[in-house]
Amino acid sequence: MTYKLGSQDSVYDEIAQRILKLAKNKRFYVETVKTLDGIAASAILYQTLIEQGAKVAVRFSQSSSKNSQIPSSDYKIGIGIKLEGADLLLGADDGITPAKFGYEGLFGGSLSVMAQLLREKISMNPASTYHVALIGAFSSFQDSEEGRSLKGLNEIVLEKALLSKLITEEEKLELPFGDLLPLQDSLALSYDPYFKGITGNQSVAESVIKSAGIQHVKEGRFITLRDLKPEELETIEKALERYSTTKALKRKSYSRSHTDESSFDYNIRDMLFMLEPLILKNEITRAFNALINPKKEFNTELFYESVEETSRLISIFNTIINMRERFVDEGFIRRIVGTGLINMPQLQFIYKWIYRWDDSKNKVILAETNEGPEEVFITIEKDPLSINNIAPLVEKYNGRALQQTPFIIIYVNVIKAGLLYEDMRKMIAGVP
Repeated sequence: MTYKLGSQDSVYDEIAQRILKLAKNKRFYVETVKTLDGIAASAILYQTLIEQGAKVAVRFSQSSSKNSQIPSSDYKIGIGIKLEGADLLLGADDGITPAKFGYEGLFGGSLSVMAQLLREKISMNPASTYHVALIGAFSSFQDSEEGRSLKGLNEIVLEKALLSKLITEEEKLELPFGDLLPLQDSLALSYDPYFKGITGNQSVAESVIKSAGIQHVKEGRFITLRDLKPEELETIEKALERYSTTKALKRKSYSRSHTDESSFDYNIRDMLFMLEPLILKNEITRAFNALINPKKEFNTELFYESVEETSRLISIFNTIINMRERFVDEGFIRRIVGTGLINMPQLQFIYKWIYRWDDSKNKVILAETNEGPEEVFITIEKDPLSINNIAPLVEKYNGRALQQTPFIIIYVNVIKAGLLYEDMRKMIAGVP
């Protein structure tokens, strides 16, 4: 028997009952893609199954896996997370492959949130993983509504998290590691929001703080964002507005309540900022372990390592931003050259954030990477481009397309890249 997690509550009930019936002393197999959302979903399912006395094996795949299957009949149930276009699947057959499942998109639901909704049908303590579900939701850019709010199933889980009192909410200026690093450092590391001329430049960040009349050193130490008084916060926000690519600097911030279970000092987005660099470095197991046991794994070593990696990514990020001034712009298509040292995860990471504040209706970015003898088109998925209507063009030039929201990524032979580039330009312009 196979199941697809959908939006109807009865489906969750049915799957939960089957897991509860099978769980004790049985072996489960979880497979997930290497995205923070997918890893967060697997962490929630892993913890849920372990609590029921099950034995769980977890595997991380590069991308959709057409040939993936439950390893052996010893595994009574297999869980595939976002495999071959699926969202969250469970199969109780031996040797189930993702190709056997039917696929249906779920409105407003990240993978981690769907896993959390299933956990609530099974666990005696479902609230303990709300922070993991929210990390997954925010990392997958589900906060796309007005004021960077969540919608659909994500919003439902957020409301439950707030009612549990284990997650707290406040509206404030939020910077990467803003409560943990000196203010000039967190400003220089900020890509959400991005401050043109400040991000990546600590000395400029320091001068902006001083020009706002704020002492960045008090009592012999550098101040952090949390040290600012309300009037100083207002002053620094006004000073930053003209540098920011984000309309509103304040947004809702979510943190874990300080209990014996969660005595570390990171809010949800700080945890996200610490984990994303691990994904880009392919340290998937470390990211998974941090989600399973945050109190132990979110330590000083991980913090400083993430800060260092973020600084390196900011350097690449600024290189791309500066190259925007030299874009060859044809309609909505822009070409970037000279990015050969950037790998695909880094390129996706950078454009994922540019997507936050770029108001272009549509664009195709042609980038050269170090992935091999191919060029890569990263298209922003907005009308008239979609994975479906672009497929005939890609097939025409023997290319391959992958869905990576909010992008469509197209690999094509370098010799044919120019032809496909021109056809895509015509498609966007509406030329037959």
